[in-house]
Amino acid sequence: MAKSLLVDDDPVMQQYTKKILEKAGHSVEIANDAPGAIDLAKANPYQIIIVDLVLPGFMNGIDVIKEIRKFNQDAKIIAYSGFCDEDINEKINRAGADHFLMKPFKPYELWELIKDVLEEDDEELKSTLKFLFA
Repeated sequence: MAKSLLVDDDPVMQQYTKKILEKAGHSVEIANDAPGAIDLAKANPYQIIIVDLVLPGFMNGIDVIKEIRKFNQDAKIIAYSGFCDEDINEKINRAGADHFLMKPFKPYELWELIKDVLEEDDEELKSTLKFLFA
């Protein structure tokens, strides 16, 4: 079972994304802000970290990714946001993220990214997720 960290301050997105991850067999912890995310990431060996780029407080998602990369090179980081500009991929890559996902997204789109970053090939699980969230 993969261990995942979800960093998002929106309760609706938290529950939506958490449900997708749990259906994919992940245990999920949630951080509502940058300091909470950094503390959890320091204390736990997450395989997947999903970070909203717009967070409350003085740090944004790019800052969170940069900070996590200082002490964790192994976790796969997926940045996501409902707002982006033409340079978003360059910005997140420079920060250390592995992928970007535009909100809103379909459950299978997130699962495809997770499958890719973990290099998993589970067609049965993929089919189940598409059916559950269609």
